[in-house]
Amino acid sequence: MSACGQKFYRFASARGRIWNNLPVTPVAPTPDSWYLVACAAGAVLLLLLLIARVRLHPALALAVAALALGVAAGMPLKQVPLSFTGGVANLMGHIAIILGFGAILGRLVAASGGAVALGSFLVDHCGPKGLPWALMALGMFVGMPVFMEVGLVLLMPIVAEAARRSQRPPILVGMPLLAGLSIVHGTLPPHPAALLAAGLYHADLGRTILWGLAAGLPAAALAGPCLGWLMMRQWERRPGWCGLKPAEDASTLFAAPVSVEEGLAENPSTGVATPRVAIKAEPLPSTVGPLRAASAILLPIVLIFLGSWADALAAPASLVNQVLHFCGSPDIAMLIAVLAALLTLGPHIQTGRHHGSELLRQLTTESFEPIANVLVILAAAGGLSGVLRDSGAAQATVGLALGAHMPPLVLAWMLAAVVRISMGSATVAMAVASGVLAPMVSHMGVRPEMLVLATGTGSLVLSHVNDPGFWMGQAFFKLELKQTLATWTVMETVLSISGLGTTLLLAAALR
Repeated sequence: MSACGQKFYRFASARGRIWNNLPVTPVAPTPDSWYLVACAAGAVLLLLLLIARVRLHPALALAVAALALGVAAGMPLKQVPLSFTGGVANLMGHIAIILGFGAILGRLVAASGGAVALGSFLVDHCGPKGLPWALMALGMFVGMPVFMEVGLVLLMPIVAEAARRSQRPPILVGMPLLAGLSIVHGTLPPHPAALLAAGLYHADLGRTILWGLAAGLPAAALAGPCLGWLMMRQWERRPGWCGLKPAEDASTLFAAPVSVEEGLAENPSTGVATPRVAIKAEPLPSTVGPLRAASAILLPIVLIFLGSWADALAAPASLVNQVLHFCGSPDIAMLIAVLAALLTLGPHIQTGRHHGSELLRQLTTESFEPIANVLVILAAAGGLSGVLRDSGAAQATVGLALGAHMPPLVLAWMLAAVVRISMGSATVAMAVASGVLAPMVSHMGVRPEMLVLATGTGSLVLSHVNDPGFWMGQAFFKLELKQTLATWTVMETVLSISGLGTTLLLAAALR
């Protein structure tokens, strides 16, 4: 084992549990520090090769890279799996249950017609000039309780209709929506990566959300409506720009939503399988209105805010104060929101099936299926973070960076950006970068909430071919590879850089 690693192990072993990822002060830079940094860089390169070349699943690639890092850094072999599982437990303890509750809430909002109702309300009450800003606000609002991919699926019919009305390319019309969805996905709790970073940095959730909105709104405005307007002007001057076509000339993005169960039936005359509509079990109930949908989405946010400011609203140690802190805990807030949504949105589910407790139970079970992949990837990312810290590689990397007098917020942004560009996942980038920086938070001299925002904006930069969201955007908007790079990738990069700028300005103003 390297001398740097031995010093770290002596420090941690004195406390008896190095696999618990205890915060440590990094040792002074030594030649061994460069070796550990090289090990960390090699782990990132190995991840890139395994994912991009070998086409290994990200969870498997993360696990392989973590174990290889532990061995290369000189950790005792019996300690490597302990550090890995300790990192998994540390991460899952923060976000697993919240992610599950968020999936239920998102499913209920979608299945009850609440997302479409809310979107239609905003679009119908805004003129052509206000539409981009309404779409940005809609993306940020709907994106709070659900993943970006889920929000994009829910809101694509609105983008498609707006593009048809304006006879403009759907990707340019939808850019404000994409910017809104992306900025909240990367920076605001209760999204899992942002929630994890807030926990590792010991940031106040209420302030993180409030300051995240303050920094995220200008960044989303620049990367969404403003950048979209510039690209739209370019397209209007040169209709052949990037080969983008107006919506009327493009194939339909999405078919109209089907509110009853579908299947396939063979056409006797042609022998081709075509969609058929099953018999409805009962008439569909009315969809929920925009107010009720907004209330369901905002409830957990409001509870988290109240918990953050409980000491200002009620005397410490009083019953009201304790209740506010209890209800403001993210897992409790999400549980309360889900239970309320079952009561308020449950009777309006648009499935055509018999309504009742059994249907809600089935929908709850189905809502967990899409997040299984995300949970496994996040768990593996937590394992890598645990090995990074227990091997001393994280401390050596941060120590060398701080020795170069790099501003802490820029360091957080850069670390997340490197992982994002290498691996493609914003969630993994934020999880890994926050795991690396967490031991040094108390020594950085900046607010932990600002570190969350800097790490989150760094995790959005340069979405390209190793990012699943890149291919999702290409498929949804019917784009070629060149078109996706010229629109989606540019938008994400502008959003990331402008987000860092607004974070730096906000941090300077709050000193």
